[in-house]
Amino acid sequence: MRHARAAAGRHQQQQPGAPDTAGADDIFEIGGFYLDRPHPDRGGFVYACRYDASAGVVRRRSLGTTDWEAAKVELAALVLSAPATRDGQIPGPDQVMTMAALANYLDGHATTIRSLSDAERACELAKQYLTDRVKNPMAPVSFWTPSRQLEFCRWLRTTFGHAPASIERRLDVICAAFHEMTKVKIRKDPFGQDVETALMTHAPEFVYKRDRIAKELKIPPSKPRHNKLSLDDMARALDALDHEHLFRFAILALNTWARPEAVADFDPATQRDSGLLYINPLDRAQTNKRRPTITETRCLAGWLDRWGTDAPLLMFQGQRVASVKKALGRAGARAGIVLTPGAFRHFMPTMVKRLCRGVAREQRSLWMGHVVREGSRTTDNYEAFDPEYLADVALATDYVMLQLQARCTRRLFAIEVLLNPRELSRIGVTEAENVTYLQLVGSGR
Repeated sequence: MRHARAAAGRHQQQQPGAPDTAGADDIFEIGGFYLDRPHPDRGGFVYACRYDASAGVVRRRSLGTTDWEAAKVELAALVLSAPATRDGQIPGPDQVMTMAALANYLDGHATTIRSLSDAERACELAKQYLTDRVKNPMAPVSFWTPSRQLEFCRWLRTTFGHAPASIERRLDVICAAFHEMTKVKIRKDPFGQDVETALMTHAPEFVYKRDRIAKELKIPPSKPRHNKLSLDDMARALDALDHEHLFRFAILALNTWARPEAVADFDPATQRDSGLLYINPLDRAQTNKRRPTITETRCLAGWLDRWGTDAPLLMFQGQRVASVKKALGRAGARAGIVLTPGAFRHFMPTMVKRLCRGVAREQRSLWMGHVVREGSRTTDNYEAFDPEYLADVALATDYVMLQLQARCTRRLFAIEVLLNPRELSRIGVTEAENVTYLQLVGSGR
């Protein structure tokens, strides 16, 4: 602190032309940082400063404002989100503002997750709650006690009509933001220097999950979003797709059961090899939303051969498509159903379970990238991946696609596909269903 004051004093002596502002600017110092206006003749912007004893220099960073009072608020937020600013001591949750923790999360880890938009919305609601309901936008992290969490749940319900599952997701984001502050890792301080530290000693415990939220608020529990589309519904939706990139997305999603972002990222040039599809690119690290390696279906193989690898699969007006959510929504409205990018992933396992009783649940889980709880995961380190193990799921997927073809006016297969009745019997397809669809394929549809 003494070094900072001395540095500030030396700097003021070097600026004889600024007593007008110096008289109005009181000394403001917090956490080893202080405010200074080093260039009053160049706009008078206020800077956050700190004396770096190891280098013997004063490090500065512009706060982007000329207002001294506004700069105090900016400096407080900067200090509270900076790593190890209190003489090397990591602050506790009572010393870190909620706003700073949420901002740190959105600028850092949240940018790497699938549901960034959900994280942004949750942080926005938390800020609104502190500002409008609590009237304390500067509330520290320690504010979030179990009783405050419940009050936040009640506010979300009465203000926005959130269901228990939605409320749980909002709390999960806030909890994740606080825990991110407690992780020890290499971070940048406000002046761009690398510091290995945590930003907070510990985080408050979040105790409310959807079942308890429903019980405490006395509201109906949230139900899983099971597939509600029939074969006829999906067939109408496929016929309503009016652009090539939407049709390609649907074919990829139906044949891989992959999450929408994995479908949009799929590149056959690097993720297809010898009858296998690597839903997770080789240069991408696996996350909790695991992307599996699966067997290529005959339906998808025909389309991938036709589409080639010269350009990205999903293109519209010369640009690569990042999201099809709105376009699919419009197509679904034309078909009279609600159609989302995730609807295909919900639809396919439901249909396979219903129409192909011989396909084991474990196989369906592996195809979707889910962790199979039966047995030990350590066994995976010793057993090589066997593409034939998921061949039944690929066969069942082709069978469901043929059932859709029977109800669609557009062509869902790039090549003629005939499935062996003996294979279909193995995956639990009845004899009557075999005859119906084999006659259909043989008739030239």
